[in-house]
Parts: sequence; C-alpha cells; structure tokens
Amino acid sequence: MPAVHIRDVPDETLAAIKRRAARHGVSVQHEIREALTRLANEPTHGSRPSPLQLFTVETGHSDSFDRTEFYDDDER
Repeated sequence: MPAVHIRDVPDETLAAIKRRAARHGVSVQHEIREALTRLANEPTHGSRPSPLQLFTVETGHSDSFDRTEFYDDDER
C-alpha cells in the first residue's frame, strides 16, 4: 500500500487526532486513514447525488391534516 507523508501539521491538529484515536481505541495511523477514506468517499463538487427514493405506506388511518399543523405561516 502506498504511503503518504504530511508535513507542517499544526500541533493542535495532531493532538486532536491523538485524542480521537485514543477514544476509538485505535492508532493515530488508523484514525487518519479512516478520515482520509471518509473524505475520499464524499461526493465531489459537481457530482450528482443519488436519486431520492420516496415510499408511501398504508397506516390504516385516513385522518386528514391541516397545513397549519405543519407550517405556522398563514399560507404565505
């Protein structure tokens, strides 16, 4: 696996990473690798998000609701 060397990491940043690693019971290397993996898996700018899937369910109730129950804005 390739290695990455990062220079000029602020002392406060390294201390925070060490605290996170200790809380999670893992090494600093593991904590940083997990953070980099999460960052790499985030959508990039301009990429399209996954389509939203909506589902409806039958609840057995047929109660209607009034818009003001959700929005207290006088229908503006």
